[in-house]
Amino acid sequence: MIPPLSKRLGLLLAILLCGLGSVFVLPKTPPAPEPGVKMELPDFIGDWYGQDAAVSKRELEVLGSETRFARKQYTNSRGDAVYVSIVFSGEDMSASIHRPERCLPSQGYTMVDTRKQRVALDGKKLTATRLHNLRPVYDASGKPLITRDGKQLTEYSLLYYWFSGSSETTADHTARYLMDARDRILKGTSQRWAYITVMGRITANIDKFGRTEPQTDVLLQEFIRQLVPLIQKPDVKIR
Repeated sequence: MIPPLSKRLGLLLAILLCGLGSVFVLPKTPPAPEPGVKMELPDFIGDWYGQDAAVSKRELEVLGSETRFARKQYTNSRGDAVYVSIVFSGEDMSASIHRPERCLPSQGYTMVDTRKQRVALDGKKLTATRLHNLRPVYDASGKPLITRDGKQLTEYSLLYYWFSGSSETTADHTARYLMDARDRILKGTSQRWAYITVMGRITANIDKFGRTEPQTDVLLQEFIRQLVPLIQKPDVKIR
């Protein structure tokens, strides 16, 4: 026997209210923890002295409003310069965390090659992505600088980057997405990520005592070896 319409409506309403009420008794998803790196860069790293570097207006417009930055240019007594940037994601990581391969072309860089590189730390090895880049050189007025043989002057640089989550690091953007998917499914939460870049110019043929690509590589890897213990929290698994 089919119950009267009023009873069916009452039963449906009761089921609906029970379903909505269950929201208040289900455990809440815990907030994403802080990234596994500190929120500021040190003033000194060994023989290097750091000065704050500006965040461009374009970055502030494109990235999420909750995105935070730590950025310095480090120099040593020899005249070398290393540029370090940490971008801390907000709640919307798709708007604040990205690969350099996406933004470098808009800054005039062309990637010569890219590869994964293991950087030796004290007792550990950090896997980073290494980019070899070039871009044209311009004077203060914006005119291209021309070499004696009539070619436009270009400069090369090396850039290392990796991502540090709340509990582990990765050098791969796809791997970071998979880690997030794993944590959301198994833990009901996600890591808060930071994106670290370390860049230096290859100054051979530009400066009188400039460094070649292999020499710049050694310089940057030694810099990273000193940097990581100062910014990386000890409980983060370095991969």
